[in-house]
Amino acid sequence: MPKIAKIDTICLDYAIPPEKAYGTARGLNFRRQSALVEITTEDGVTGYGEGLGPVQAVRTYVDLIKPFFTGRSLYDFEIAATYCHNRLYHFGEGHFISALSALNVACFDAMGKTLDVPVHDLIGGKAMDQIPCYATTGYITKGGRSGEGLSQLEEQLSKVDKSRFAGVKIKIGLDPRSDVERVRLARRILGDDIRLMVDVNGNYTVDIALQSLRAIEPYDIHWCEEPLPTHDIEGHVELRARSPIPIATGEGLSNVAEFKHLTDSRGIDVVQPAIGRCGGLSAARTITAIAAANNVRVAPAVWGGAFGLAAGLHFIASMPVVPHTDNVPFPVLLEYDIADNPLRDDVVRETLWPEEGGVRIPNGPGLGLTLDLDRARKYFAKA
Repeated sequence: MPKIAKIDTICLDYAIPPEKAYGTARGLNFRRQSALVEITTEDGVTGYGEGLGPVQAVRTYVDLIKPFFTGRSLYDFEIAATYCHNRLYHFGEGHFISALSALNVACFDAMGKTLDVPVHDLIGGKAMDQIPCYATTGYITKGGRSGEGLSQLEEQLSKVDKSRFAGVKIKIGLDPRSDVERVRLARRILGDDIRLMVDVNGNYTVDIALQSLRAIEPYDIHWCEEPLPTHDIEGHVELRARSPIPIATGEGLSNVAEFKHLTDSRGIDVVQPAIGRCGGLSAARTITAIAAANNVRVAPAVWGGAFGLAAGLHFIASMPVVPHTDNVPFPVLLEYDIADNPLRDDVVRETLWPEEGGVRIPNGPGLGLTLDLDRARKYFAKA
């Protein structure tokens, strides 16, 4: 079996022009970053995975965990990762798990290339060739609550091509009155024939979240994402019991135990593991099994660059539809951020833009992507 000969990190950074800064209820973002872990086997096969978080932090953790994997079989990831996690118990979670997540996906990418099969065949199969998706847009901009903010929201929503997207998610969470204004505007522009989701990014307490959810209920909201900080398990239980809108969360969680606690508590309707943060494809599969055992829906959070998106595509393609058979009320959708993102669109040779009906899974073994180093170099982060 091929062994891992080398592990490197490629840190990508893109400074967003001030006029294109995108934000959430927690503030504006002026940079995009992507930490790619590159593994090379003794046979010269390379694999790539993407970890979520500040690139310097992920790179530092990758450097610390390299010795646990270098020289081991490509297929020993679970054994080595479990030992690494247990041995470095006091490192905690967070960006440590992001580093392991990226390494996990990179191993699957290299396995697929070694065996000449796509990643989805290694993790469960392929239910479809094209994954339907929803557009993440409607970001909070520097205008905030003002008329300028609503004008910028209208401009963002006007760019949504409804033939390519089965749903749209917008940012809310400034305050309940602003939430109503933003949702009302979204429905006016998008119409009533598309799924509409909202994302608070954990900016509320239970009482404020409940006030907001009751106010926006008439606008047929498919789910409210992260109404509370993810650590507030008891708050999620209370909110879900009283909310007129389904509750989704999980992007901020970074281990299987946290997902199990939240899911077992019945404080959630839709579980959202982020492959680049929760432990990779292996952990996401375990989280999906826990959700299935609790009869809870799964909708992976997909963020970052090209390799994070590709991992999400393969994962959703491999997911069984539980508990449905011939009739699926709400198919799983791929999250697709439609803001300016050259770390997705300009660093690989393949195109990952939605067509009518969704995003096609790239052809080829592994994740099906080819890193274009010449184009990627202009985004290399400074040390």
